[in-house]
Amino acid sequence: MIITTAKNAKFDTTKPARSSTLMVLDSNGKQVMDVLRITGKISTVTEFMEDLSMIEVEGSFGITEVSEDFVWQ
Repeated sequence: MIITTAKNAKFDTTKPARSSTLMVLDSNGKQVMDVLRITGKISTVTEFMEDLSMIEVEGSFGITEVSEDFVWQ
């Protein structure tokens, strides 16, 4: 399923996503970006008088919302 955000970005829920705000440790103890699954749920918020979507993602530590500015595929 393709979702469209408030800023007209398109995300495919069948593909993995990444975010620089959600990190995990690798086997050497270094921080790496977690592989995320987009659930398809979005909510729209207003930040600095501009609409912005919060995208729900599932990662290693559960489900959370991430700003569309910090998620990419």
